[in-house]
Amino acid sequence: MSKPHIVQILPMYHPDGEDLLNKHAKVKKFAEFTEPEICDYLQHHRVDGIILRAPARITPAILDSCQQVKAISGAGVGLDNIDVGYATKKGIPILHAPKLNSTATAEHAVSLLLAVMKKTVYFNRETRSGNFQARDGAYSYELEGKQLGLIGFGSIAQKAAKILVHGFGMKAMVYVRNINEEKMQAANHIGVELTTSLEKVFSESDAVSLHIPLTRETEKLVDYKLLALMKESAVLINTARGGIINEPDLVKVLSQRRILGAGIDVFSDEPPPADHPLFQLKQVTTSPHIGGISLEAARKTSVLIAENLISAIYGKKLSVIANQAELAKAGKGLFS
Repeated sequence: MSKPHIVQILPMYHPDGEDLLNKHAKVKKFAEFTEPEICDYLQHHRVDGIILRAPARITPAILDSCQQVKAISGAGVGLDNIDVGYATKKGIPILHAPKLNSTATAEHAVSLLLAVMKKTVYFNRETRSGNFQARDGAYSYELEGKQLGLIGFGSIAQKAAKILVHGFGMKAMVYVRNINEEKMQAANHIGVELTTSLEKVFSESDAVSLHIPLTRETEKLVDYKLLALMKESAVLINTARGGIINEPDLVKVLSQRRILGAGIDVFSDEPPPADHPLFQLKQVTTSPHIGGISLEAARKTSVLIAENLISAIYGKKLSVIANQAELAKAGKGLFS
């Protein structure tokens, strides 16, 4: 078999992944996400696989243009930029890379929490401007003894809980949709409390950190009603997906000084506009969706997703196929 033909949309997070792709495949790289051009290329070339990173998307139009695509791979854990349901109807496996960036994302969530609580950005700005007196009366806040609230209990949330509970002496409660034996064992091991009440987490926590995927059920889940339950001294952290928060509601709550501040790594629209309302609020610390992109995570993830895509094209069964159960049920793809 000749080298497989792969379409790459946007640069990978680390060049080692691109080197591996180019070694084992013929690669057509799109440096920008241009849906019409990608569709036209797919319609006129025999493409075996597609690999992409956000903000590029796999849309129904792109999927309709696929002639013989055997697999599509996202760049990490999240798949909200891929129409997985439509891809499943087409019989195309969707690959992802769960857990590889868990440490990086958990550490970034902690760093945002520290930045807001310690007013790092404010003090840095004032010190550089010559205002050393900014320290007078502008208190920072300690984490020890404070109540942490986690929304979700996957690998990232569990790592963040370990850091903040065992490293900083916080107490923690975790919102989960249901409580089972596996979650109870993990909670007992880390030393956190489980609850099925979102309201309890938001109303009792000094810091709430979001660690759930963006789905139809979670879109704009964090709205004014939930945010208004938070303490005036509380902080909201989001390293998950921007669409989980109703951003205008968050802006409103922050503008009203209903909460202390927020640390935001992700936005509903990425990249966000330069005049985004959150950028006007000094009590908000932001970053450009870099939570999972440490050097270590970027390299491991890029290499693994490249290897997995090539393996899937050659028909090897993998454990990282997000729509595996649906494909098997339908008797399609690698599972027919």
